[in-house]
Amino acid sequence: MSDKEQRMDIVFLVIVMMAIASSITYSITTYIHLKREAELLDANSEKVIEKIIRKEDKIVPYEGEFEKLKTVMGIVEKDYLKEYDVEKLEEGAIRGLLGALDDPYTTYFDKDQTDSFLTETEGDYEGVGMYVSFDKAKETVIVLLPIEGSPAEEEGVLPGDYILEVDGASVVGVSLEEVASRLKGPSGSKVLVKFQRFHDSGDSEIIEKNITRRRVELTGFKYKVLEDNIGYITFATFDENVIGKFKTAYEELFQEKKVNGLILDLRNNPGGLLNTATKVADKLLPTGKIVYTVDKQGEEEAIYSDSKCVDVPIVVLINENSASASEIMAAAIKDYGGLVVGKTSYGKGVVQEFKSLHDGTYVKVTISEYFSPKGSKIDKVGVEPNVEVEDNEETEEDEQLTTAIQEIKKLLKK
Repeated sequence: MSDKEQRMDIVFLVIVMMAIASSITYSITTYIHLKREAELLDANSEKVIEKIIRKEDKIVPYEGEFEKLKTVMGIVEKDYLKEYDVEKLEEGAIRGLLGALDDPYTTYFDKDQTDSFLTETEGDYEGVGMYVSFDKAKETVIVLLPIEGSPAEEEGVLPGDYILEVDGASVVGVSLEEVASRLKGPSGSKVLVKFQRFHDSGDSEIIEKNITRRRVELTGFKYKVLEDNIGYITFATFDENVIGKFKTAYEELFQEKKVNGLILDLRNNPGGLLNTATKVADKLLPTGKIVYTVDKQGEEEAIYSDSKCVDVPIVVLINENSASASEIMAAAIKDYGGLVVGKTSYGKGVVQEFKSLHDGTYVKVTISEYFSPKGSKIDKVGVEPNVEVEDNEETEEDEQLTTAIQEIKKLLKK
């Protein structure tokens, strides 16, 4: 057997082994967002991976055949005219297999994409500063929200802008992870991004932005006291930094200021770490379920809050860009009697788990669906507000926040 034949057999075996997952692998569980799955860009991942590892997971080998794939590879090995990269064939086969599942949340991550994907848990990164997701209908990436103070915001990028090209190359039909990889880069470097912006009239325009990358802090976390001693906290995402910042806010608002009520602003929050969101919820809710998941075998797994909670009215603000972990929190607070104000959330209610392939690459696969404490479905449904309010972008007033304040005042009078 020639060296090339041996390489082809090895590649095939590796593809099948990786595709059917016939080895022991470590699982990394993270419950991520998006509207159409929000991703953040760039990274530093090894210590994050160590922190998120949950358990060893023995995967049952797949017993089917891949004869057609083997035949195609045999044709390539025997007849293909040009030179080819064995690793690219391997990765292409894996991406194709997972892509055929037609699940935007189940995908393969090479080393760079793994680093990029896990950045959000670190709280900052080097890049352009946008929360983005994949719009399946238009087959391209959409901007959910430019991060406050980021290069993207300074260049005038707006929510709803579609990314058409990065550095002159089309990204239509390109995966979210690949677009994220192309947008990342060291501070001081530039990236040329072509956007399509739609207007209320239905017309659109093409806009090009030459954006200079730099280090961006991801955690948009703010708190303050509003009129009538009402506490207000806004979360841009649920990364690792949020827990410490929420502790500070909690102590000031409830122990020092002794606020009468609390507004949690989760609008445009794409999610983040489930562990972070449930720790925040645990400080607010009484004893009971915060969320539970159901897997392929029908087995349930729940996360609970303890008896320590706040004894004030709570109102949660959401919109169509609130997803995943932010929906979990909104649904839980609603089930325990809190009010939800705004627009129905996105509806990302499935759980992904990372499977290590032991070479710095991972497969992210959907493993279960989560439900609210009372069993309400979230996936593809979203969290419906008790009080629906549209925010009028043509006015300076924040109609949704104004309504939330009015609703909490009504509760305080009871």
